[in-house]
Amino acid sequence: MPFFGFFYPFTLFQLYAIANIRHNMAEDNGAARSLFLAALMITSVMTGILFFGIEDEGVNRSPTIDSDVPDSMIIGELDTINITVFDEEMGGLSLLITLNDEQVNNDLDSNGNASLDISHLDVGSHVIRVVATDSLGQDSAFTKVFSINHPPESNTAVSITPETLEISKGGTAPISGIVIHDYVDTCSLRWSSGDISESSLGLPISDTGSFELELSNIQENTTLSMEATCGLWTETSSVVTTKITVIQEIVTGCTDSEATNYNDDAEEDDGSCEYETEPEPVLGCMDQNALNYDENATEDDGSCVYDEEPVDNSTGSKAWWEKVLLCDSTEQVSPIDDYNTTESDNHICQLSFEIGDSEIVIQSNGIPNHDLESGPGCCTSEQNLEWTIPLNPVNQTGCEPSISTDGCTMAPERDSVAFSVNGVPIFGPEDAPGGDAVAGQEGAYEEDRQHIWLGICHGHSGPGGAYHYHADANCAHWHPDEENNQTWRDYSIDSSRTLSRHSDIVGFAFDGYPIYGFVGWDEEGNISEMKSSYRLKDGETGYNGIIDYEYVQGLGDLDSCNGHFGATPDHPDGIYHYHSTWENGEGGIGFPYFINCYRGEVSIDDARGDNNGGGDDDCSGYGETWGPGIGPPPAGCGGGGQGGQNGQSSEISGTIGGIIGTEPPRGELLGLLILAVVSVRVLASLPISPNRADKAVLYQ
Repeated sequence: MPFFGFFYPFTLFQLYAIANIRHNMAEDNGAARSLFLAALMITSVMTGILFFGIEDEGVNRSPTIDSDVPDSMIIGELDTINITVFDEEMGGLSLLITLNDEQVNNDLDSNGNASLDISHLDVGSHVIRVVATDSLGQDSAFTKVFSINHPPESNTAVSITPETLEISKGGTAPISGIVIHDYVDTCSLRWSSGDISESSLGLPISDTGSFELELSNIQENTTLSMEATCGLWTETSSVVTTKITVIQEIVTGCTDSEATNYNDDAEEDDGSCEYETEPEPVLGCMDQNALNYDENATEDDGSCVYDEEPVDNSTGSKAWWEKVLLCDSTEQVSPIDDYNTTESDNHICQLSFEIGDSEIVIQSNGIPNHDLESGPGCCTSEQNLEWTIPLNPVNQTGCEPSISTDGCTMAPERDSVAFSVNGVPIFGPEDAPGGDAVAGQEGAYEEDRQHIWLGICHGHSGPGGAYHYHADANCAHWHPDEENNQTWRDYSIDSSRTLSRHSDIVGFAFDGYPIYGFVGWDEEGNISEMKSSYRLKDGETGYNGIIDYEYVQGLGDLDSCNGHFGATPDHPDGIYHYHSTWENGEGGIGFPYFINCYRGEVSIDDARGDNNGGGDDDCSGYGETWGPGIGPPPAGCGGGGQGGQNGQSSEISGTIGGIIGTEPPRGELLGLLILAVVSVRVLASLPISPNRADKAVLYQ
């Protein structure tokens, strides 16, 4: 607009003038023309300036905003702050003011001022935002951050005299001092000879902060504490102590009243007693627990007689093992019912042990101390099992399970890896086809190789009727509430995961270290469910067993062997031990459920004896007996002989195994008939477990 304000008058007016000049050029001399042109240009410039000024005066700018708010202030210093807004058209102005994001309804006065009340604001940081909009929709924004502070105030300080004091027993201790603070009238002072936070007494202070205290008849060493608390705006405290030491002289001398130099004032015998004749010792039993205890005896003669010989109940003693191992000869055990049969089998849990110099030998018939479900393969039978483990386990050199399983002896993937306190074998996590038996049971994957059925306490029978656990094993310590009509079918794994105390021992690994239940003490000594540090690899389900899992250091509470070092109720000074696990640190399934490797030195074959078979042989655990939950032997493993643990032979099972492996020829109706009969009986015997459905949902 200024550009055209200058040239517009020039263009119209001068064109006309130039035309006249050119018309009269011949008539005018050069001087006249020059003067005329100069006057014409001056007139044009003045006209442009006039037009430019008019144009500039017509511009409507956005509003301007100002404030008198300081960056910081002392609380109570200002009650109000002012906002000033200016615009060419004040009547068309709209205003939005917020204080700490809350709208403030303040109108401008005739001078464009708005007053904001801040008397209610507390100490801290505050924000004022103003948005002004004129009649043309032009916005202006203003933001101001300011702080309100307490006035500066000194910290509380206490000075006490003396800091240490020595007095005689029964003496007096005078104490004095001063409390230092800007506002002494706000101070309070208390003192205590014990824990000042739990028990204390008030002590008056003067206007200047001085105080005095006198303790009398002091009998023992005392530490006196004093705490002052002051503050008008900000409360601070200071604690000082003074140590009072009682100096007491112990009177020594002969304290035997039978002595000739007996000193009635003596507090401590100095061995100076003298006698007319040396008294003869009074012989007798000096053990107060003995039946013939003699309170007058001064010398024990070994004659003590006891109702029962004293029993060593310490950890690792015979009495301790009798308490930990169940089903021994001292325990009354009820008949065990196999729920896969129509009638009680009247099995009896039996276990015995012998303690040697460095090892203990456990023998068991393999029957648990609780009712069971042997599984679709049916049926549990008595075994002849034996395990030998060290009494004092020793860590393997080069095995660092907190880092990895490298250098550690791995537990067998299948068959026995440990034994429970009731004499039942504890198996590895894999089932016969090489999948994760527990994950398959809990519905982690769709099983198409072999039906998995783990009954009560996640145990079932394998070939030869050998009952064993794949997980849990806490049934050894659970008993149904018969008054509320509970049976073993009412057992829930949650009852063992929510204990308010440390779990009991559920078994022992072959290296001699104990296996506890789900609950233990964490690093802070708190009760907590122990979590595994294994998780499924990406894209895996557990279907292929151990190879589907990976150890992640720190994922859970336990190391790669599924154990850790720490205190237990049996070993308060700490011992390496394992835990049964149901979850990992992410809430997934708690592989390996018992152990994956051994922390201690171990010889697996020596530990589990000749009657526990198995191992990592592809054909181990298979015999001619098969069925759902057991499965036919793999190709190349054959069918006869003793398979697995005390495997039994059956012509019918061998025939069915052959039928399963091949398509039956036409006419072999007998084989098909046998298969149908066995299948119907298996399905008819399957128990209904209301708890299993919930677990399947958890690990889908």
